[in-house]
Amino acid sequence: MITHYTVLNETAKALMVLRPYQFYAVEGIVNQVKTSTNNAYIWHTTGSGKTLTSFKASQIITRLPKVHKVLFVVDRKDLDYQTSQEFNAFSKGCVDNTTDTNKLVAQLADDSCKLIVTTIQKLNNAINNRRYAEQVAPLQDKKVVFIFDECHRSQFGETHKNIKLFFKQAQMFGFTGTPIFADNATGSEGNQQTTKSLFGECLHKYVIVDAIRDENVLRFSVEYVGKYQQKDSANELDIEVEAIDTKELLESEQRLEKITDYILAHHRQKTKAPNFTAMFCVSNVATLIRYYELFKRKQADANRPLRIATIFSYGANDADPDANGQINGLIPEESLEVPTGAKISQSNRDKLDEFIVDYNALFGTKYNTNDNQSFYNYYQDIAKKVRAGQVDILLVVNMFLTGFDSPNLNTLYVDKNLRFHGLVQAFSRTNRILNERKSQGNIICFRNLKQATDDAIALFSNKDAKETVLVKPYHEYVTDFNQAAEKLLTKAWVGVFELFHVIF
Repeated sequence: MITHYTVLNETAKALMVLRPYQFYAVEGIVNQVKTSTNNAYIWHTTGSGKTLTSFKASQIITRLPKVHKVLFVVDRKDLDYQTSQEFNAFSKGCVDNTTDTNKLVAQLADDSCKLIVTTIQKLNNAINNRRYAEQVAPLQDKKVVFIFDECHRSQFGETHKNIKLFFKQAQMFGFTGTPIFADNATGSEGNQQTTKSLFGECLHKYVIVDAIRDENVLRFSVEYVGKYQQKDSANELDIEVEAIDTKELLESEQRLEKITDYILAHHRQKTKAPNFTAMFCVSNVATLIRYYELFKRKQADANRPLRIATIFSYGANDADPDANGQINGLIPEESLEVPTGAKISQSNRDKLDEFIVDYNALFGTKYNTNDNQSFYNYYQDIAKKVRAGQVDILLVVNMFLTGFDSPNLNTLYVDKNLRFHGLVQAFSRTNRILNERKSQGNIICFRNLKQATDDAIALFSNKDAKETVLVKPYHEYVTDFNQAAEKLLTKAWVGVFELFHVIF
């Protein structure tokens, strides 16, 4: 354990020892590399420390004589910086953050560079672009081990096939907290891909009920706020319909305004302000813009307004991520590349620039959307501000709902259809362990996601896991208390009457 399964975290100046489930996962991967050429995957729930596990596995595998290189691959640019920083925190300078394909190709050609952190997009470009063919060709017949972070997202397209065709001696391992099963598979009927069909057997499993039991992640407290019962209802929180899910109703001005009022009234209570922060995920960019403007207008004269920030992509043809009700549960990807020409939605870009001006005024920064680097810098700064607790509510459509860790974030407001692993991934932004004041992740749903929540928990743990994963609603605790008090009072009166009978 001392020589193989401890990691010196240079940033925290702490000696980290792998937990038992991390140990067994690493042992499984290393043994697989030593004894076979088969692929496999690790199912460790979101928030359980997959980065540390994958780093230690990568570190040990690089020492094996048969292995030429180890590539740790993420599926988005916004994870590239974060993940490589975490790797460097475990061992200072062990990873060069590849900022472009040219740098990646140079690392691939350098035999002394044993461990590379990169994105799947850059890797795909490196092996398919003719300009790099001569430099990367020698790798085709060498043993290269791939470790894919969050493989439920990145491996269900042409890129996976391209990598397998190019690297003839490749061995692939996927890490996921929410695997793809038959129930939530992608693709047409009869041609659906699952995590098992792509990677083979699961080497080790550590699901959310295990992590909650071990106190490695928190439970969720899920509230469902508001319903439209009748048009003349006097309940000020009647803001949703259970059976009717029409776009017109869900995006009505009255509904959005009531939700905004609810959040402003209850936010400090939900987040135990100023201890924690929140994220608000909504159905599409147009609705996000309206929410942002409602928050801004309603807080115009507030003494201590909530600090609202937002970021979103603004491609002209971006599909409404709510349109299909998240049929397979995948959260659609939002690009951090600045669209150009006909691909751009100018009105959405103008709004984002307007909101960035507010952000710059609030924090004394100078960000904009002029180019990819400027946009990416803005994204990174928002991530840092959220982690530092300087943003009260981050408004998003899809960004930050996967792969983003902030222990200071304890509340997620949801006005968006979520299912399966998209739901678990989004909810899991709130359940990182921090301190004794953070007892749970708070999920405030403004849509009727109860059945979707139950289905997702059952899929990624078991059908009886709900009681472990979810904190009972407050009204159930009140009912239990009242029933217990009534029984106690009844028992006490029985005792009094029995004593009275004995005496007289």
